[in-house]
Amino acid sequence: MLKTNVFGRITFELPCGTTKAEISHPCGKKEKIPVFKRQRSTFSYDSQGYEQVKPEGSPHLEARFTAQTAGIYELCAYSEDSITRIPFEAEDANLPGYVVVSEKDPRYFALSCGDAYVPIGLNMVGVEYDRLPAGLDHFTASSYTATTGMLQWKRWFKDLKQAGGNYCRIWLSNPYTQGRTEIMGVHDLVALERFDTVMELARQSGVRVKMCLEHWRTFENTSHFAYKRYIDPETGNQLLDENTWFTSEKWNERWIEDITPYIARYYNDPVVFAWELWNEIDCGTASFEAVTDFTRKMLPRVKALSPLNLAVNSLGSFDEEWKQERQDIYRDMPEMDFQQVHRYLDQGAPMTICHTDLVEFSIEAVARTRRLDKPCILTETGAVNNRHVGPFRFYINDHLGYIFHDVTYPALFAGAAGSGHIWHWNEYVEAKNLFRHFAPLSQAFDGVKMHEEGFVESVIENEKAWILLLTGKNVVMAYVRSKLDRWDYVLRDGLPSKPVANLALPIKCKSAKAFWIMDEAPGDIKVQADKIELPDFVHGCVLKMEL
Repeated sequence: MLKTNVFGRITFELPCGTTKAEISHPCGKKEKIPVFKRQRSTFSYDSQGYEQVKPEGSPHLEARFTAQTAGIYELCAYSEDSITRIPFEAEDANLPGYVVVSEKDPRYFALSCGDAYVPIGLNMVGVEYDRLPAGLDHFTASSYTATTGMLQWKRWFKDLKQAGGNYCRIWLSNPYTQGRTEIMGVHDLVALERFDTVMELARQSGVRVKMCLEHWRTFENTSHFAYKRYIDPETGNQLLDENTWFTSEKWNERWIEDITPYIARYYNDPVVFAWELWNEIDCGTASFEAVTDFTRKMLPRVKALSPLNLAVNSLGSFDEEWKQERQDIYRDMPEMDFQQVHRYLDQGAPMTICHTDLVEFSIEAVARTRRLDKPCILTETGAVNNRHVGPFRFYINDHLGYIFHDVTYPALFAGAAGSGHIWHWNEYVEAKNLFRHFAPLSQAFDGVKMHEEGFVESVIENEKAWILLLTGKNVVMAYVRSKLDRWDYVLRDGLPSKPVANLALPIKCKSAKAFWIMDEAPGDIKVQADKIELPDFVHGCVLKMEL
């Protein structure tokens, strides 16, 4: 008999002609599970490291399933004239299960096993493609591209796992994993196999993935990074009206058909952190009313396709005051399983809070978008040249990760359910070897039962340092960060960082441990009767204080 684990994943290869698959549970319940077409493929690499992915054999049908309880199950695969029965057993293996909104404290996430889940990680949207030469002349590129593909994904997941990260966000519409074509319902099975291979890496690394289904913004501007070409298969005409696409029942149904091969592969799969409809859905040509109505309709539809996973959507960077109204509309939308906010250091933004202090801008972003009965995440952040025309000009000399730390760490201490999730995973995080800097945060929160502590966030005012507190029943967590060690002083102005001296936190605790950031090791902290004394430091730390 086939074996699987509770909260594990089992795959069934189904007979040709299967039209329906159904699971019989130990309790007698019957559950229909999706059937999809799969094309196995082989991955190879040339001497330059460029990847080739070639189909192997013919496509076949599969179904996948996750058992939630131990016992004997049976898969029934129905075709027009036969039924194939496959019994299998699910055994307990202490796997953690699904990410859910905690019933004990809905500001935070939890896992099916009852443990806390704090999403610590980043956006890893897709891999880079290189332009290939047109011939032997220097500097003359052709229109052809190539990628090192899985070599990049393997590095990222390895580095994230080693640092204790447990979350990433992938755009399924990025070129590497885009299995859809310009005709909705027609799919590239080899691209879907690349996607499966990426997801298996995530599973092996213990990383939950937010699956962003779509990112296009325009049908007409062919030079835009988010241009999309759709062809109406009934007329052969190209679609040019974005509002019609979002509001038309015909195209709504076609879109559901188009995303089904992704959801069928990861139906009720614990590796999925959440299904996200769109990246910044309000930033395209279509009206806000059209995309908001689409969001309200499609979140329940996607949720129904994978009901044990969370579902959510996202808005553009919160950098102008008029966007507060949009944030409020999405905050109050019952179909959203949790809240999200995007915000970048952007010195061209109308909101001046986006210009300089990243700790302050993280605190404010969470405060203006959260609600107390749902988790909230600063889920896309980082730094850009004015108005997002490119990665930030001072990334190049940010060898210690000043910007990384100050967009990744503070949000969690300001009431968010996870770390800030930085963009620029390749040209900044990997290029500057910053994955390792997730470690102090993940180590500090290891074992902290976020959803049971009843945390209250606060700030201890201090001229020399930010001191952000989460005060719980059994533990106090603090982010201590020098105000003298900011990106603009060090990276822009070239000033030396000045140490913070004689800093003490007026907190009574039994014991305390400091997790120093940015490779700093200034010495031991001292736990006194009514305070905690820190050694002189330059950068900062996360403090974990047992009450």
